[in-house]
Amino acid sequence: MGITNWGWIWTIIMPLAVILYYFFRKKYKDRPVSSTLFWQETMKEIQASPYLKKLQHHLLFYLQLAALLLCVFGLLQPYINSDTLKGNEFIFVVDTSATMLAGSPSNFDKQKEKMLELLEQTGGKPVTIVLTGQSPEVIARDQRNMETLEQAIEQLKVIYENAHMEQTLLFAETLVDNESTVIHVFTDALDRKVLANKTDLAYEVHGMEGQLRNVSIRQFGLTQTEEGMKAIVQVINESEDSLTGAIRLSTGEFAKEAAIELKGKEEILVPFEELPEEKLWTATLDINDEYSADNEMTTFVQQPINTVFIDSSLHELVASGFRSLDLKVTSVASNQLDQRKGAPIVTNQTALANEGAPILLIGRNDAAAVEVAGQIETADHPLFTYAPLDGVYVSHLYPGFDSFETIASIDGKPFIQLSSEGDIVILADIQSTDWPLSPSFPLFLWSAANELAGSESFLGFFQPNEHRSVTLASSSGEWEIFKDGEYMHSYLEGQGPFAAPAEPGVYDVKGDSQNLKMIVQLSNEEKAIAAGADYQIGQAVSKEETVRFSIMPPILIFILILLLVEWEVYRRGIALR
Repeated sequence: MGITNWGWIWTIIMPLAVILYYFFRKKYKDRPVSSTLFWQETMKEIQASPYLKKLQHHLLFYLQLAALLLCVFGLLQPYINSDTLKGNEFIFVVDTSATMLAGSPSNFDKQKEKMLELLEQTGGKPVTIVLTGQSPEVIARDQRNMETLEQAIEQLKVIYENAHMEQTLLFAETLVDNESTVIHVFTDALDRKVLANKTDLAYEVHGMEGQLRNVSIRQFGLTQTEEGMKAIVQVINESEDSLTGAIRLSTGEFAKEAAIELKGKEEILVPFEELPEEKLWTATLDINDEYSADNEMTTFVQQPINTVFIDSSLHELVASGFRSLDLKVTSVASNQLDQRKGAPIVTNQTALANEGAPILLIGRNDAAAVEVAGQIETADHPLFTYAPLDGVYVSHLYPGFDSFETIASIDGKPFIQLSSEGDIVILADIQSTDWPLSPSFPLFLWSAANELAGSESFLGFFQPNEHRSVTLASSSGEWEIFKDGEYMHSYLEGQGPFAAPAEPGVYDVKGDSQNLKMIVQLSNEEKAIAAGADYQIGQAVSKEETVRFSIMPPILIFILILLLVEWEVYRRGIALR
């Protein structure tokens, strides 16, 4: 402990003045004297008493004296010394991956507490905070304000994304200004090999010791069989302990459960059979482990696109277009198409539309085409994302369907329509257009095959915070993302790549009248937790210093309490007897 301002030592006269006041303050006390003969003796005893005995013992006196002494002590500005962290600048690299949620309290919360403790030892030196990820983020740069740094640390959250630690550390090294900078890494475990070639810099790794229990769902797949859907769930026990629990498959109103028992370090496959034909399935693991983020996995059943049935009466250019997509093309007579199921059918047989099987109708066999002239106008639709129809010439069109939605037209007449069952209708014969000469023709066929196979309602699988180019088109150009009916954020077409949400789960991507499903799930790297010890690599070129911490705040609080007690003593007239 030390004193900052000895100049205020003269204020010691204030408590001395109070003491003198209580020496000479008149105080009357009743004392019975049995006889006037003893009066003179009594007075002699009083006058012969020690001088300090004349000091009045009053509770208010002691409270006032204590408050004044504390005020004098506070004016001297006392402080205590504490050793600071080695280094003149600090970079905090914070692991925000999903595995930091393991444990109770979580590893992430423990590391936040450790960061706050180390922050108090920085002594006002600049601190930079970097978050891990594919694109590392700096949330504080050379910040000295303790309140700002504490607030930034308190607001940190796990973003579930893979840490990409090597990439993040390379980024952090670009922020190093001098050789006295120390990089502190707050994670669950970091292999020393990652820092093996970084001896020119000073690193301090803060890991989390102690292996935790963890059982995870690593793979979840479904397939179509004659008896219905069949699922297989891969479950892995990472811990040494034997654990029991249950796997539950659910979709909508249906659910099926199976009990499981895993020995230490065991891997099992849990089969489910005779499931209803639903597209969206969720597997949930109910078990007593210490990491719950990997206990749920969702999948979307998509019809594989490998075969297309084409009406033999159509022009050969149609079959050639599908063959260029590496699809198996099977030519089928017109009267046998109704027997083909499970793959898209390309025909001009109008009677097959809206009959259940996915149909790409090119032309019509029940109407005559009429001559048209003009440019093609298209609506915003995913079919045209990669296949624009600019410059395509069409000489004849068939009449459109009144109940179908028109997404492309020529001179106000329907050219391409969609049925209520999802069938796609091209109201022209291929030989009456120059479309096969355009690069957009095979791209349109590819988009049409995907839409007919059912994938038009599913945007895809994403990892947390993944940035990817996606096929989205709407008239407004805006897509809203919801989870469990709650709005999350919006995506504007053309404003960079599509960014997936951070938290795993099933999301609805809505634009105009379209509603797509999107699944965000953890990578397998984030389903395996590890423990690691603290260690240091390298040495910062700086002298270890001390930092002063003022003890004025607790002194002021205690003075305030004494003043409140003094007021209560004065109000009640309490005195020592």
